[in-house]
Amino acid sequence: MSFQQQLQQAFFEQQISGHSIFIKLNDGEFVAKSSQIENNNEQNFYEWIQHIEGYQEFFSQYNGVVILEKNQELSNQETINSQQKWLNSLISKRYNPNNKKYLLLENLTQNSQNLRILDLKLGYTVEKQSHIQRYKDSTSSKIGLRICGMKIQENNELVMFKDKHWGRTISVLELIESLKTFFSLKNRNKILKEAIEKIEQLKQFITNNCKQVISWQGASLLLIYQNDNDFKIKLIDFSNTKVDPESTEFNVEIIKALNSLQDIIKQI
Repeated sequence: MSFQQQLQQAFFEQQISGHSIFIKLNDGEFVAKSSQIENNNEQNFYEWIQHIEGYQEFFSQYNGVVILEKNQELSNQETINSQQKWLNSLISKRYNPNNKKYLLLENLTQNSQNLRILDLKLGYTVEKQSHIQRYKDSTSSKIGLRICGMKIQENNELVMFKDKHWGRTISVLELIESLKTFFSLKNRNKILKEAIEKIEQLKQFITNNCKQVISWQGASLLLIYQNDNDFKIKLIDFSNTKVDPESTEFNVEIIKALNSLQDIIKQI
């Protein structure tokens, strides 16, 4: 699929974490995630998972590969706050106008305001040599969870933003306190109950459908809600995820991490 000059493009203002650049297209129904030419893991994963019935409940809907022409003018937010400063830094380091290949995904935040968004990196260990110490020194090695990004909006204003660098330095107790803040709306008991139920459903989905995924390295769980009626969770970030069609056992580590998250939420 190729989009031409008429397509309106903008950097995705709701991005709170990651290394890849997200571009919002036209009315925001879709976002395009930059895809490395030399690494097809994420594309391969989405092309595999899209054939499993009901995958959209726990994963972004995948709409194929899109080619974005580099002659597009990309707009950016004028408001400068802590999140925008982080995003500007990411764009300056990572945006490559010569990279035309993007994965076309659903926009999980479309038509929503005053969102609470939390990105939790899942897993106790990592294979990549340069990341091993990062896992050992952070909450990942202790509870299988690490905050990669957190954003809270109220009254159309950003009231809290935390990035991955902060998430690497905090203790387990500080992570738990951050989850308490994330779930701090008046009807939080209803949201907490729904979070526990959805995580349980995700575990069942993985157990029943994802035995071919031999590694979830680097995957994150995204938690998003605006009020107590629209809470959702999505697994994201699959650039290191590996699928083996011959595998007959599901990956245990991601289940352990999700169990850990459930246990923490039950204590809040």
